Amino acid sequence: MVRKAWDKLRNAFASHIQVRLTMFFLSILLPLVAVSLFANVKSAAILEWQTGERTTNSMQSVLDNIDSVLNDIEHLSLLISTDFSVKPILLDAGGILLTSDLYGFYTVMERMENIVDIHGALKEISILHTASGTMLSTQYGAKKLDYANEPWFQAALKANGNTIFYVSGEEDRLFGADTVHFVRLMELPDLENTPNVLVLSVDKTMLLERIRGVQPSPRSSIYLYSDQGELVAGAGPDRALSYEQWNVMRDGGVHPEDSELLVWKTQSDRTGWSLVMVQPKEELYKETSQLSLFTMLIIAISIVLAVIISFGVYKWISAPLKELLYGMKQMRMGILSTRLPGGRKDELGALMEAFNLMIAEQQRLIRDVYEHQLQLSKSELKILHSQINPHFLYNTLDSIYWTAKNYDAEEISEMVLNLSKFFRLSLSKGREIFTVAETLEHLQYYLKVQQFRYMNQFTVRFDVAEDAGQVCVLKLLLQPIVENAILHGLEKRGEGAELAISGRLQDGFLVLEVADNGVGISPDRLALIHSELELIEQNERITALFEDPSKELFGLRNVAGRLKLFYGPQAKLRIDSRFGEGTTVRLYIPLERTEILTPPGAADRKHPA
Repeated sequence: MVRKAWDKLRNAFASHIQVRLTMFFLSILLPLVAVSLFANVKSAAILEWQTGERTTNSMQSVLDNIDSVLNDIEHLSLLISTDFSVKPILLDAGGILLTSDLYGFYTVMERMENIVDIHGALKEISILHTASGTMLSTQYGAKKLDYANEPWFQAALKANGNTIFYVSGEEDRLFGADTVHFVRLMELPDLENTPNVLVLSVDKTMLLERIRGVQPSPRSSIYLYSDQGELVAGAGPDRALSYEQWNVMRDGGVHPEDSELLVWKTQSDRTGWSLVMVQPKEELYKETSQLSLFTMLIIAISIVLAVIISFGVYKWISAPLKELLYGMKQMRMGILSTRLPGGRKDELGALMEAFNLMIAEQQRLIRDVYEHQLQLSKSELKILHSQINPHFLYNTLDSIYWTAKNYDAEEISEMVLNLSKFFRLSLSKGREIFTVAETLEHLQYYLKVQQFRYMNQFTVRFDVAEDAGQVCVLKLLLQPIVENAILHGLEKRGEGAELAISGRLQDGFLVLEVADNGVGISPDRLALIHSELELIEQNERITALFEDPSKELFGLRNVAGRLKLFYGPQAKLRIDSRFGEGTTVRLYIPLERTEILTPPGAADRKHPA
């Protein structure tokens, strides 16, 4: 299969100039296409690197801001836990709270509320008084709490005085899910007393607003993780990465579960907190995709232009050679009317002009031969004019015989008289040119004889314009057509047959028309007649005038050939027929040619132009 395709391509390349030109122009485009594709890939890589740099720098700035907030909160927790206006109140209160203790707790909460109002990052301050099991909160006041099993309390004990970070979940009954907490012991733990616990709660919304500042679009996702891998805050349509997923990633890369997502990561050196952002590749490469599309569009346009240019070059160089080849084929077939288009000033134009001159010379030589044959044939035409179809003579004489037997002498004498007038005008002492009026008079004698012959089975109608009657035409031009109409159309119809002969001047032509309502011509026969007439018009069957009269379509070929020879290429013979309905034959004779064919003695007569 591959070999066949290769052979076809090689043969097309070897035999078609167009294919070679197209391949040549496309080969010129190959370096351009390669450079464009390389630049496209390189630009995408550069864009990814630059975007990663900008993104990580922005994320680092946000992390630095969050670190500053965390440091402030840790510092605040230290101040509160060592505040001498708060600590004694907590230490003096025992397991059973007195009124003075409650008043002290109120004083402590009042001070904590002032701190919350001043510090915008804080949402709530809570103090666990372990001796009484009371949780003091700026949100809800004071309530008893079974703190022993609370995870944040256990984590604070293990931290041994250091601040821990705690993220509350949806199931957290105490803090809820919208806060993150910084927890520390207010005293060092000992065997006798359980230390009190300070909890500073930060609204997740505050942290979310800070990290959303670097979120490039709603389709991207950004997440804040603690140093322990806990998800602190996040925003975006994608599911947050697990600690194991983002922790193994250094500076970022492709999403471990979705290759269409890019991941960038930055981590704080002070707190260990991390910021992770996930962004769709499609969004990142949106601008480069447009550039790629533009590049591909340029490549496609370049290829189309290459093909168009190759076609243009082919048309400019090879098409004239193809036209010359076609002209030579036409010349070989004998069609000498072919002419190649001129106007070119180059070598191909000179070649085409030389071909046209050669064709013209060939036509001149053939025309000289035709004129010579025409002169030789005039004598034959004169003999032809004086000859009557033997069948016509036999039939006419036969009609005279049967008329003599069935009718009186007057009808016989009239028939013989018309026959003699027809013969006299046919011979006409060698005249070849008649007016249309004289031609119709001649036809009337012929038609009267035919009407006697066919027992008046058909009628004849003449409609010739007065100005058309004085135009000069060849002798016996209509008689063969009328004879064909009677023999092949009206004879087979029988009763009701009609023959109409008309003449008019139209657009510089004398139009003579012979129409009958006979049986018409079959489609196959009509196609044969049209093809024969077309060949005569193309000068390929002009010699039909001199062919054997026994051959088929001799009458029509004789009329068409005489029209072509005497009246030039503008003269035409047209036949229209509907099978079963009738036939119409039209002769188109240019008036300018009729003016030079004036009969003797009619030099002073003029007809309308």
